[in-house]
Amino acid sequence: MTEKKASRDIYVFSNYLNEVYRLHRLSDSQEVFSVKFRTYVKRMIVKLKGASFEDLEKYRNANCASNCLPGHSIRTALLAIGIAKELGLKETAIVEIGVGALLHDIGKLFIPRGILDKPCKLSESEFDVIRAHSEIGFQVLKEQNWLSGRSVDIVHNHHERLDGSGYPNQLAGDQIHRYERIVGVADVFDAMTSKRNYRKALSYEMAFEEIEKESPQLLDAQIIFVLGKMIEKHSHSQRKLEERLEMRRDICHYPCVE
Repeated sequence: MTEKKASRDIYVFSNYLNEVYRLHRLSDSQEVFSVKFRTYVKRMIVKLKGASFEDLEKYRNANCASNCLPGHSIRTALLAIGIAKELGLKETAIVEIGVGALLHDIGKLFIPRGILDKPCKLSESEFDVIRAHSEIGFQVLKEQNWLSGRSVDIVHNHHERLDGSGYPNQLAGDQIHRYERIVGVADVFDAMTSKRNYRKALSYEMAFEEIEKESPQLLDAQIIFVLGKMIEKHSHSQRKLEERLEMRRDICHYPCVE
């Protein structure tokens, strides 16, 4: 995976999401997802199953605004798929999780941009509008027979929390399916490590420390543990790369190119 290809993925997904928005506004029918869109989703999941944690940063680029829906959705899917693979889940489960994660914020297509991109703290009424995206996404997707029920439930419930403080239905504990918990963690982690209009992005380590504080009261402890191991391996590989580069600089009399 190269940054150029990742940027292309974001661009293509953005176009498909714009098509969904346009068709939804033009028609009251359920046919807002073209055959090409459905095929794209399947192909994107295959691509993300072959991606690594190191590819995560390649899906951030200057052309993707701070609240970039396609970029965030792809990164959340990449993370969720990675966690599912680390947990040893079956292929069917990984696909359902990946599709649900890729579409988890589709309801935000129908939230006013003035609220989504507001550069300061939201009012309570504005936050209520944002919270509606889970229910909106569920309503848009629930009659789509090309999607599994599990994937649609992920869209509905990725903001539910173990103590019942989440939304839209205040589910708690075992009422929240494991797939929904996985995407919930991936969503939170990417949100914290992404730049927003009102704050800078946190490092992976700082974001994990904050998320760890919310476990197990809000987020699944086992999933948090797996995420921590993924970050640890990523950090280790980054340090090894830096050490290798430094060693090459020490022994090389000419400019080194990695």
